[in-house]
Amino acid sequence: MKTKIWKKSILTLVPLCLVALSFANTAWAGNSDNDMAITAKVQEKLNSDSRLMGSSIIVDTKDGEVTLKGMVNSNADFTRAAKLASYVDGVKHVDNRLKTMKASASSNYGGSSRAADCPVGSNWAC
Repeated sequence: MKTKIWKKSILTLVPLCLVALSFANTAWAGNSDNDMAITAKVQEKLNSDSRLMGSSIIVDTKDGEVTLKGMVNSNADFTRAAKLASYVDGVKHVDNRLKTMKASASSNYGGSSRAADCPVGSNWAC
């Protein structure tokens, strides 16, 4: 008698578990679709902004949290990109990992300058 009840319980639970898994799978797929839509909207907003045109910004979205990576021209563009992304419906948080281009004018790479405390004729590692 106990084995019949046990078998009936399993036969009842298995279909319920399968239904629950199918709902969970649908929810995960829906979240992925929503993230793709958010990514597309953020990219469109950034690409259509006249100040950010020409910037190389990569947008990644997971669970409504947007990550921005790449290069922008200035600190103002850094802030603007994050602000524009945050205005998109469905964005919960913006992780701004953008970098600003550094002015290379102060670099001595390729120049003939040496450190001020290096004596004339010394190597670069002085």
